[in-house]
Amino acid sequence: MLSRRAFPVTAAALAGCARPREAAAEAGWPAGWDAILVRKAVAVEDQRFNPEERMVTRLIGAGYRYHTQLRNGRVHATRESLEYALGLLETGEEERRERALAVIDRVIALQNIDPGSKWYGLWGWYLEEPPEKMAPADWNWADFNGATLLLIDLRHGERLGESLRTRVREAIRHAAASIVRRNVSMNYTNIAAKGTFVTLAAAEVLGDGPLLDYATERIQRLARAIDETGSFAEYNSPTYARVTIANLTRIRMHVRHEGARRMAARIEERVWAHLAARWDAARWQFAGPMSRCYSTDLGNPAWLAKALGNRILLVDARKDPERLLPPDLEAGIHDFRCPEAMVSRFIEVAAPREHREWFPGGKPGETRVQGTTWLAREFSIGTVNRGDFWNQRRPLLGYWGGTGRPARYIGLRVIKDGYDFSSALLFSVQSQNFIVGLINFRSPGGDRHISLDPVKNGRFRSGRLFVEFDFEGFDSGWKYDFADEVFKLDSPQLNAWLNVRDGRFGGSGIRRKVTSASNSLVLTVDLLPEGGPREVQWSRVPEAWVAFTLALGPPGNAETFARDCAAMPFRLERAGPAVQLEWQTRAGHLQLQGGITPAPIDIQVARFKEAIDGRPVAAVRLSDELLAGPVAKNEGDTEP
Repeated sequence: MLSRRAFPVTAAALAGCARPREAAAEAGWPAGWDAILVRKAVAVEDQRFNPEERMVTRLIGAGYRYHTQLRNGRVHATRESLEYALGLLETGEEERRERALAVIDRVIALQNIDPGSKWYGLWGWYLEEPPEKMAPADWNWADFNGATLLLIDLRHGERLGESLRTRVREAIRHAAASIVRRNVSMNYTNIAAKGTFVTLAAAEVLGDGPLLDYATERIQRLARAIDETGSFAEYNSPTYARVTIANLTRIRMHVRHEGARRMAARIEERVWAHLAARWDAARWQFAGPMSRCYSTDLGNPAWLAKALGNRILLVDARKDPERLLPPDLEAGIHDFRCPEAMVSRFIEVAAPREHREWFPGGKPGETRVQGTTWLAREFSIGTVNRGDFWNQRRPLLGYWGGTGRPARYIGLRVIKDGYDFSSALLFSVQSQNFIVGLINFRSPGGDRHISLDPVKNGRFRSGRLFVEFDFEGFDSGWKYDFADEVFKLDSPQLNAWLNVRDGRFGGSGIRRKVTSASNSLVLTVDLLPEGGPREVQWSRVPEAWVAFTLALGPPGNAETFARDCAAMPFRLERAGPAVQLEWQTRAGHLQLQGGITPAPIDIQVARFKEAIDGRPVAAVRLSDELLAGPVAKNEGDTEP
């Protein structure tokens, strides 16, 4: 069991817990705004409500989506329906209560409650597709729906009526049992946090001692998993950082167990430190790289604006909050707070700095997974030293310009037939604004998903396979030059220099092409040029790789910048199944070795070597403070 002694806590973490609820309002987030967020979220779902099924609907298209086999139709969503029911109750309006109870009654009935079933405790995403018919079922739905049912019970249980409340608690019990049975890895950051909230809160609601023992041990395991590197496997994820913080906030708001609350406060503080370290304050974006991302543009999230007391105007609703605030139930009912000591990182544009951070992943003896981000006043650019191109990844990502939306950015993708190819890998070395990169491929590996859609037997069909460097969001006055395979950009916000040095796919060389529009530009590197679908068998592909060097610079003197980059000595040398790349830049001598033949991931990682100025790149912890142990301090930032 957890005890007060088991949780040494920093002053900053406890200060966050002790802040009065009205502090955010004093800093610029009026309490009345929360009710508007909730009311508008409910109004959106009102338009989607189907009274016959007592659920809200969603339209799904023809495109690929993992987990579900449904396409092209209107479906009834279980998670969103429960969230709608919670929102209806949050309005406090008695006439909305009856609809909420009807929705809860309907969705609870869709849970698998057979302890002998593989899908025990789960819901399908949709009424039309129970978990046993999914491809495959999403075990996270026990966590998501269990959490929402707990919020319904904790915040509105007395309004449910005795019979329905009993059924809600039984559904919570089944969901918690599913979570315990699954016992997800603590490196699945957002679900590790969400399931921890569900099991902690469920144990207290149900009076379940063994479940409380599991939950309190689980939060210690989560802390120990973070302590291994000081950071998170789901690093710098705009979407899932919110999920993680929301569930740590729920523990702070609703869980009584003092030891668990203290540990959650420490973890919450670490998540905020992680986000603050790579926050691009000049553009109001989380700078790259990102492990999981659904939109490269952060947008204007109300939860973050609220957490910062609206001290940066991500949501500037002061003149007309009814019109300008977005619909956001979660932001409206959660006490999101950034620790006060970290707020300045989100507000102030600091001097240029480089941030390195060691992330979980890999095996002993392998090169450690690490992100590098250069944050300058004019732009930011970040890479992960070893990553893949699943569609949620952003292994190389840069931003430039100001805080306006949509974002101005550079991204890197590998695309097969219109969808990101998960078997593609990136290995990179970065120092400040200079990057050496190598793209290669793993086999076995994924097609459209890293695990749920595998390339079977090392064979796949493809009409086109290419690498894409994507520049989005130029203002007027920009121009580019593409000659001798070198791309040079001159814009009022940014200079860029990109040289795709070499590469092969099968027995053929690569083809480079630039396509521009009014405010965007794409440099493509064709590996399999567009044509009829053809079968690729990895065992018959002797080489598959692309090597490149990239530099970004502030605007002005574009010709000088390009000339300097071109003059920096570069060497490419092939050595059996590997290639060695070296680039002597102003920020150091960057050295990278990686594979050029398709191979299993452990072989590709073993072939990878990285160095700067002849020394291996050291792994840098975000913090030396151990969440589950004694406290020390270290920073991963350096200034030039």
